[in-house]
Amino acid sequence: MNLKQYQQIKLGFVIVIAIIVSQSIIFKNYFIPVAVMIVGTLVLTILRRKVKGVMADERDYITGGKAAILAIQIYSWIAVVSMFIMLGLQDFNPAYEPIAVTLAFSTCVLMLLYAVIFRYYNKFSLTDKKFMYTAFVLGLFLALAVVGVRLFSGEDDWMCKNGEWVKHGQPDFPAPLVECK
Repeated sequence: MNLKQYQQIKLGFVIVIAIIVSQSIIFKNYFIPVAVMIVGTLVLTILRRKVKGVMADERDYITGGKAAILAIQIYSWIAVVSMFIMLGLQDFNPAYEPIAVTLAFSTCVLMLLYAVIFRYYNKFSLTDKKFMYTAFVLGLFLALAVVGVRLFSGEDDWMCKNGEWVKHGQPDFPAPLVECK
Protein backbone atom coordinates (compact mmCIF):
# COMPACT_ATOMS: atom_id res chain seq x y z
CA MET A 1 0.00 0.00 0.00
CA ASN A 2 1.33 3.43 -0.83
CA LEU A 3 0.91 6.64 1.16
CA LYS A 4 -1.88 8.03 -1.03
CA GLN A 5 -3.99 4.87 -0.63
CA TYR A 6 -3.47 4.95 3.13
CA GLN A 7 -4.56 8.58 3.33
CA GLN A 8 -7.73 7.81 1.34
CA ILE A 9 -8.53 4.86 3.61
CA LYS A 10 -7.87 7.05 6.67
CA LEU A 11 -10.23 9.73 5.35
CA GLY A 12 -12.90 7.07 4.80
CA PHE A 13 -12.44 5.81 8.36
CA VAL A 14 -12.80 9.33 9.74
CA ILE A 15 -16.05 9.88 7.84
CA VAL A 16 -17.53 6.53 8.93
CA ILE A 17 -16.47 7.03 12.56
CA ALA A 18 -17.94 10.55 12.58
CA ILE A 19 -21.27 9.23 11.30
CA ILE A 20 -21.35 6.39 13.83
CA VAL A 21 -20.38 8.67 16.74
CA SER A 22 -22.95 11.33 15.86
CA GLN A 23 -25.75 8.77 15.46
CA SER A 24 -24.79 7.03 18.69
CA ILE A 25 -24.88 10.29 20.60
CA ILE A 26 -28.30 11.12 19.13
CA PHE A 27 -29.56 7.75 20.39
CA LYS A 28 -27.77 8.27 23.72
CA ASN A 29 -25.60 5.18 23.33
CA TYR A 30 -22.11 6.09 24.51
CA PHE A 31 -20.52 2.65 24.43
CA ILE A 32 -20.61 2.27 20.65
CA PRO A 33 -18.58 5.45 19.85
CA VAL A 34 -15.83 4.44 22.27
CA ALA A 35 -15.67 0.91 20.83
CA VAL A 36 -15.68 2.20 17.23
CA MET A 37 -12.90 4.71 17.97
CA ILE A 38 -10.75 2.01 19.58
CA VAL A 39 -11.29 -0.43 16.69
CA GLY A 40 -10.69 2.33 14.12
CA THR A 41 -7.44 3.33 15.80
CA LEU A 42 -6.22 -0.27 15.89
CA VAL A 43 -7.09 -0.89 12.23
CA LEU A 44 -5.43 2.35 11.10
CA THR A 45 -2.32 1.51 13.14
CA ILE A 46 -2.09 -1.89 11.47
CA LEU A 47 -2.62 -0.37 8.02
CA ARG A 48 0.00 2.33 8.66
CA ARG A 49 2.61 -0.36 9.23
CA LYS A 50 1.90 -1.74 5.75
CA VAL A 51 2.60 1.59 4.01
CA LYS A 52 5.64 1.52 1.76
CA GLY A 53 7.58 4.77 1.64
CA VAL A 54 8.33 7.74 3.84
CA MET A 55 5.42 9.03 5.90
CA ALA A 56 7.23 11.84 7.72
CA ASP A 57 10.66 13.29 8.28
CA GLU A 58 12.33 15.11 11.17
CA ARG A 59 10.90 18.49 10.14
CA ASP A 60 7.37 17.10 10.41
CA TYR A 61 8.03 15.90 13.96
CA ILE A 62 9.54 19.24 14.98
CA THR A 63 6.60 21.12 13.48
CA GLY A 64 4.17 18.71 15.17
CA GLY A 65 5.85 19.27 18.54
CA LYS A 66 5.66 23.04 18.17
CA ALA A 67 2.00 22.83 17.13
CA ALA A 68 1.18 20.53 20.06
CA ILE A 69 2.69 22.81 22.71
CA LEU A 70 1.01 25.85 21.16
CA ALA A 71 -2.37 24.05 21.10
CA ILE A 72 -1.95 23.07 24.78
CA GLN A 73 -1.06 26.64 25.72
CA ILE A 74 -3.99 28.15 23.80
CA TYR A 75 -6.46 25.62 25.23
CA SER A 76 -5.12 26.25 28.74
CA TRP A 77 -5.55 30.01 28.45
CA ILE A 78 -9.06 29.74 26.99
CA ALA A 79 -10.08 27.19 29.64
CA VAL A 80 -8.71 29.26 32.53
CA VAL A 81 -10.35 32.48 31.33
CA SER A 82 -13.64 30.60 30.79
CA MET A 83 -13.31 29.04 34.24
CA PHE A 84 -12.98 32.46 35.91
CA ILE A 85 -15.93 33.80 33.90
CA MET A 86 -18.07 30.81 34.95
CA LEU A 87 -17.04 31.22 38.59
CA GLY A 88 -17.97 34.91 38.36
CA LEU A 89 -21.39 34.04 36.97
CA GLN A 90 -22.19 31.25 39.43
CA ASP A 91 -24.38 33.63 41.47
CA PHE A 92 -26.72 33.94 38.47
CA ASN A 93 -26.80 30.20 37.81
CA PRO A 94 -25.17 27.68 40.16
CA ALA A 95 -24.81 25.22 37.27
CA TYR A 96 -21.78 27.26 36.11
CA GLU A 97 -19.69 26.11 39.07
CA PRO A 98 -19.34 22.44 37.98
CA ILE A 99 -18.49 23.62 34.47
CA ALA A 100 -15.75 25.85 35.89
CA VAL A 101 -14.39 23.05 38.07
CA THR A 102 -14.38 20.67 35.09
CA LEU A 103 -12.45 23.20 33.02
CA ALA A 104 -9.94 23.71 35.82
CA PHE A 105 -9.34 19.99 36.36
CA SER A 106 -9.17 19.21 32.64
CA THR A 107 -6.58 21.93 32.14
CA CYS A 108 -4.49 20.65 35.03
CA VAL A 109 -4.72 17.05 33.78
CA LEU A 110 -3.74 18.13 30.26
CA MET A 111 -0.68 20.05 31.45
CA LEU A 112 0.41 17.28 33.85
CA LEU A 113 -0.06 14.65 31.15
CA TYR A 114 2.04 16.73 28.76
CA ALA A 115 4.76 17.11 31.39
CA VAL A 116 4.83 13.35 32.09
CA ILE A 117 4.92 12.41 28.41
CA PHE A 118 7.58 15.03 27.70
CA ARG A 119 9.63 13.68 30.58
CA TYR A 120 9.23 10.13 29.30
CA TYR A 121 10.43 11.03 25.83
CA ASN A 122 13.24 13.05 27.35
CA LYS A 123 14.52 9.82 28.99
CA PHE A 124 13.82 10.52 32.63
CA SER A 125 15.52 8.71 35.46
CA LEU A 126 13.78 7.69 38.65
CA THR A 127 16.48 9.33 40.78
CA ASP A 128 16.09 12.72 39.15
CA LYS A 129 14.86 15.32 41.68
CA LYS A 130 12.67 17.05 39.09
CA PHE A 131 10.99 13.75 38.24
CA MET A 132 10.36 13.03 41.89
CA TYR A 133 8.88 16.51 42.33
CA THR A 134 6.64 15.99 39.28
CA ALA A 135 5.52 12.58 40.57
CA PHE A 136 4.76 14.09 44.00
CA VAL A 137 2.74 16.93 42.45
CA LEU A 138 0.86 14.46 40.24
CA GLY A 139 0.05 12.26 43.25
CA LEU A 140 -1.06 15.29 45.25
CA PHE A 141 -3.22 16.47 42.35
CA LEU A 142 -4.89 13.07 42.04
CA ALA A 143 -5.58 12.99 45.78
CA LEU A 144 -7.06 16.50 45.66
CA ALA A 145 -9.15 15.52 42.63
CA VAL A 146 -10.63 12.56 44.51
CA VAL A 147 -11.35 14.71 47.57
CA GLY A 148 -12.79 17.48 45.34
CA VAL A 149 -15.10 15.10 43.54
CA ARG A 150 -16.30 13.74 46.88
CA LEU A 151 -16.85 17.16 48.46
CA PHE A 152 -18.42 18.83 45.41
CA SER A 153 -20.40 15.87 44.10
CA GLY A 154 -23.73 17.68 44.06
CA GLU A 155 -25.31 16.12 47.13
CA ASP A 156 -27.10 19.40 47.84
CA ASP A 157 -28.32 20.54 44.45
CA TRP A 158 -31.40 21.14 42.30
CA MET A 159 -32.58 18.38 39.99
CA CYS A 160 -34.94 18.65 37.03
CA LYS A 161 -37.93 16.30 37.36
CA ASN A 162 -41.09 16.48 35.29
CA GLY A 163 -40.37 20.05 34.17
CA GLU A 164 -39.79 21.39 37.70
CA TRP A 165 -36.69 22.09 39.78
CA VAL A 166 -36.77 19.80 42.83
CA LYS A 167 -34.47 20.06 45.85
CA HIS A 168 -31.96 17.26 46.33
CA GLY A 169 -30.60 17.61 49.85
CA GLN A 170 -30.31 21.15 51.22
CA PRO A 171 -28.88 23.42 48.49
CA ASP A 172 -27.41 26.74 49.63
CA PHE A 173 -28.70 28.56 46.57
CA PRO A 174 -32.08 29.18 44.91
CA ALA A 175 -33.37 27.10 42.00
CA PRO A 176 -31.71 27.82 38.64
CA LEU A 177 -33.29 30.51 36.50
CA VAL A 178 -33.10 28.44 33.32
CA GLU A 179 -36.14 26.48 32.21
CA CYS A 180 -36.23 22.87 33.35
CA LYS A 181 -36.91 20.47 30.47
